[in-house]
Formats: sequence, structure tokens, C-alpha cells
Amino acid sequence: MESQEKILVFCSREICYLSGNFFAHQLAAAFDDLGYETTVCEFTSQDDLDAVLSPFFGKKYRAVFDFNSLLPRLAMDDGTPVIDLIDGPFYDYIVDHPLFHYNCLMTRAKNFHAIVLDEGQADYVKEYHPQVKSVHMLPLGATIALFDGEKNRADHILFMGTYDAPEKVYDIVKAAPEPFCGMMKRIIEMRIAVPELPMEEAFAACLKEDDMELDEAQFALFMNTMYASDAYIRDYFRKAALDELLKKKIPVQLVGEGWEKYQTPYERYRTIEKPVTFDLSFEKIAREQIMLDVSPIFNRGVHDRAIAGMANRTVVLTDSNPYRCAHFKNRKDMMFYSLAKIDSLSEAAGELMENEKLRSEIRENAYQTFCAGHTWRARAKEILSWEAELSENVRGNHCKKSARRASAFPAAA
Repeated sequence: MESQEKILVFCSREICYLSGNFFAHQLAAAFDDLGYETTVCEFTSQDDLDAVLSPFFGKKYRAVFDFNSLLPRLAMDDGTPVIDLIDGPFYDYIVDHPLFHYNCLMTRAKNFHAIVLDEGQADYVKEYHPQVKSVHMLPLGATIALFDGEKNRADHILFMGTYDAPEKVYDIVKAAPEPFCGMMKRIIEMRIAVPELPMEEAFAACLKEDDMELDEAQFALFMNTMYASDAYIRDYFRKAALDELLKKKIPVQLVGEGWEKYQTPYERYRTIEKPVTFDLSFEKIAREQIMLDVSPIFNRGVHDRAIAGMANRTVVLTDSNPYRCAHFKNRKDMMFYSLAKIDSLSEAAGELMENEKLRSEIRENAYQTFCAGHTWRARAKEILSWEAELSENVRGNHCKKSARRASAFPAAA
């Protein structure tokens, strides 16, 4: 590298378990390791934003990043988007479905890019937020824990994540005005029947059934309004997975917010632990032999907890989807089960608990797969490889977006 280029990483929003802060520092460290002068700036909406942000105005950066960013919503008094005052492409690394980030994706900033965790969600942003300059799907990286001792016995399954009672989320659905209430109920029914069905495809099917037409802006706005249906699906399948394991008398260790809301007649097989900050989650994962992943809201991608299990030689038991099946080997990198056939979960869990040889094979192969392509350094190198595409193909990408939308959803053209 002839001259040291600069990378800027913001952390503008506190995500659950302080994960946003952790992601920011891990990505920054990876860029730093690759030879870039990297700065991390953490702040909240309560800070003096002029004092925090103005030192970066007018300065040139190879790239600027944030996670679930608040920055695309900020503008100067004259209406100039704040991120346009920083010289460099701004990437918002969105770690939920983009429907939850409607307001940020509606930014009019000239150099705004999105990174998402799901191939279908990448297509969604391209289709319904054409003002976004580029969209990339890139899973999060993971970190190897400091723990280097003996793992716990393989007599239980670890699940790390947040929970809310599905019936409470469904109350939000029922309280919504029509047509949103009815559409959300139908979307939920479709996605329970076909767990790999993305929310946007279920919504498009509802519109077709009702002979309704929406333009891009209306479609994205309605998706944001119906956020509760996606939240419901997450908790519905988390409950279904836990119900299946516990009724088969397979002990589960739950770590995270909200699990006191989970009711079961099989409490003797359930252990609830207090949530930990994200940096400590890897230490817990590393101590266990088997961990559960339930990710129906990323049905064309992979959740970072699965990558974290691979990094720490903990066998990941995850719901299969087209992306995971294409990029990871069943019984080699991970152990798959089907949300559509939930008894396959307890069968797979039982086999893992009983078969030490299988656990060992998956554990070691998954670790090698992680080291070969799923570290934060690998993620940073992948991002750097986008530069030529961003400089040469942005205009072409916009043309492709319009053509794809017209062919994929002609009723709304």
C-alpha cells in the first residue's frame, strides 16, 4: 500500500447485549490488521452531535461503517445529510430485516450503501429502496474465545438469544387497523406453513390474492408497518424449538433476555441464565459442546451465533435454508434440522448428544471452515474487494434494479 488509507467506524446505536459496539471494534481491528488507519467513534443520540461528528466532516476515508446506524436519518439545518459531509462511501451494516430500518433506508444521502445478512433481504433493498447506491449480503464474523479449558458435558443444548411470548407479539397484530391486521395474520399463517418463505414474498402473495397494486415506496412502507409479523415468526419458532426439545426430555440452557416469559410443563429440563454482554457470549459458547440456532428471519442467510459456534468448536444445530445448505455442509460444518418438521430437531439433538465421534468431526471441520473464510479479517477483505464494483457499476446496478422489479412484480409496476 503506497499511502496509508483511512477507515472510519461509527457506533451510533446500542444494539442488544452491546453487540453493535463489539461488531464495530472487531471490524475496525480487522481493517487495522490489514494496514488501514482505522478510527472508531462511539456516541449516542444524547451526545452533542455537532461536537462528535464535525471533526470528521470534509475528511477522506476509504470507507465509513456503522451497524443499524442512526446517521442516515441525521441532516444539517439546510437539509444536507450528515453522512454526505464525510468524504467516503458510508456502509450501514443492517443486522435485522431491512423492513425495520425503513426510515434510514429512505435517506437521500448520495453515497449510502447497505450490507445485510440475507440474500433475499439484499434483493429486497435493491427492489424497494432503489436510492441505496449498492447492496451487499455479508454475514457477520465471529471471535474465538479466550477460554481454553475442557468443555462441559454433552448432556444439554445451549441456546443464546432473546425471547418474547408469541401471544404478546400477536396482540400487536390484532390491535393493528385493517388492512394491516388481516394481512399480518395471513403472512404469519403462510410463514408458519412454509418457514423458508420470506416476509416480502408472503406480502406480495397477499397483494396478488387481493388484486392490489403498490409502488416501491408503498410496498416498503407497508412492510415497515407490519413489522410485528416478522417479530412474531421469530418467537413462534423459538418457542416451537424449545417445546420440541423439552417435551423429549432434552435439557436446554437458555441465556438471554425474556426467557422468564417462556412457560413449559417441562421446567425440570430448562435452565435460565442471565444475559451477558456480547464479548462474554463467546466464552459461554466455547464451554459448551452443542448450541441451538433458530433463525427463520434469516431464511436466505446465516445468523452470527452459528458462525460463533464454528469459531469456538461448538457444534451448531441450526434450521436449514437454501443459503446454509449451499455454503455449509450438513454433518460437517453444522447439523441441520427442519422447522417444517420440528421433530427432526430432537432427533438431531439426540444423535449429537450420544455420538461423540460425530461431534468431534463437526467441531473440527467447522473450525477449519471458520478460519478459512468467516473471520472478521475475511469480512474486511471481502468489503475491500467491492471498490471496483462500486466505482464502475453503480449506474448499471440502478438500471438492473428497475428491470428486475418490473419482471418480478408486474402487478405493482
